[in-house]
Amino acid sequence: MANHFSNSAKKGLSRMGDLILPASGEFPKYSDVAGLQYLDELVINAPKEDIDSLNLLLTILSFMPTFILKWLIGKMATSQSNASNGFIGVTFRQLDVGLKGLVFTTYYGEKINPNYTGKTPEQLVDFKINRIVD
Repeated sequence: MANHFSNSAKKGLSRMGDLILPASGEFPKYSDVAGLQYLDELVINAPKEDIDSLNLLLTILSFMPTFILKWLIGKMATSQSNASNGFIGVTFRQLDVGLKGLVFTTYYGEKINPNYTGKTPEQLVDFKINRIVD
């Protein structure tokens, strides 16, 4: 399998994830449990241009100051309730759905950080997949 995401891109996603999903009660912070080593598997069927663009965006986020990341997350969240169809509003909505999709998938997914030893988010919410095999 090709290595699509650089270490800097994974760091950028980890930083965003820690701001979106910080430690809370029994729940671990994003970077402790996220299965970032499986990130390439999530995008295996995506067009190369989209993967390259996402890799660039995440790399840029890796060195941005935390206050800018917090501002960006706030703008992404408020864009969902804003009826603006302008370029900026649409871009923030796309970022919100795309980045949160990656964050939540790598946090709540079955493939987590193999070094994590606590209860997984799946266990904490008592989520179980019922697979039926024919």
